[in-house]
Amino acid sequence: MILKNKDITELQKLINNAKNITIATHINPDGDAIGSCCGLYHYLNLLSKNITIIIPNNAPSNLNFLLKNVNHIVFEENVKQAKQTFINSDLIFVMDMNNDNRSGDTMGKTITEMNSNKVLIDHHVNPDKYNVSFSYPDVSSTCEVVFYILKKLSGEKIFNKDIATALYSGISTDTGSFSYSCNHSEVYTAVASLLKTGIKVNKIHNEIFNTYSKNRLHLLGYAISKKLKIFEQQRAAYIYLDKKELDYYHYQPGDLEGVVNYCLKLDGIDFCALLSERDNKIKMSFRSTDEKIDVNKFANKYWNGGGHVMASGGKGFESMNEVREKLEQQIKNMDFISKD
Repeated sequence: MILKNKDITELQKLINNAKNITIATHINPDGDAIGSCCGLYHYLNLLSKNITIIIPNNAPSNLNFLLKNVNHIVFEENVKQAKQTFINSDLIFVMDMNNDNRSGDTMGKTITEMNSNKVLIDHHVNPDKYNVSFSYPDVSSTCEVVFYILKKLSGEKIFNKDIATALYSGISTDTGSFSYSCNHSEVYTAVASLLKTGIKVNKIHNEIFNTYSKNRLHLLGYAISKKLKIFEQQRAAYIYLDKKELDYYHYQPGDLEGVVNYCLKLDGIDFCALLSERDNKIKMSFRSTDEKIDVNKFANKYWNGGGHVMASGGKGFESMNEVREKLEQQIKNMDFISKD
């Protein structure tokens, strides 16, 4: 990936002139969101900056190890403190989201209203305009983008275990443990550089992917055994869970992370979806095994969403039954396959 020298020069100037720096990310933060924020945090900490990470709501428990010894605020729990932190900021980093609103209505409005310089670091399509933008949709993750930026700013020797742990975590989660969005050699070159710091990949993997509560494990078993619907002729499948079912298994943020990928473990399945009911919408995740099945276009066209070619998300505002009926019709028509 080629970074523009003028962007790096401008970023260096903004960092040098800033004392108070705030790092913000999207609502329901995932591994790439938390990893990119923490990786940048640990880098800026080496420069003796006053840094705060603000996340809209609590991160999944399996990512809490990344937030240890990191100064952070959960916006929805400390709105007044978070807003004051934004106000005091000389520089705001917008991480892993292509616009402010992806951090939620209130936090997004707060970021938009700030007069501070803002830097976008992201890998989603159609980003809003910021003072400096590093937006690369073809890159595996925001953490990978952060890796290139830090390397350009300070050289490879700047990476320590804290930075490397955070960035590796985001790269591994946003590629599904290197099973999608990773068909370019650069991502493995970046990971190789991070491994030179001495991080223990097996320990990081266990923290992220093998730390299940009893309720989460039961929910996974129920979803696969009872709520999986398969369309063999269309090579498609989906899992659906309503709010009552999530409440029964004491759902916590992050408990459904990766569940959609279980559909793709089925032989002969190339497209899959996960539907989960929230207070006022049906949250949807889409995955595919082939770039010809462009779930980014599918989510954008039909489901108020988007993301990446083989991994995307969307939302429906009808009832679960109505959303299911609409999705099933799209599956039967094979509308998920890109026609261009």
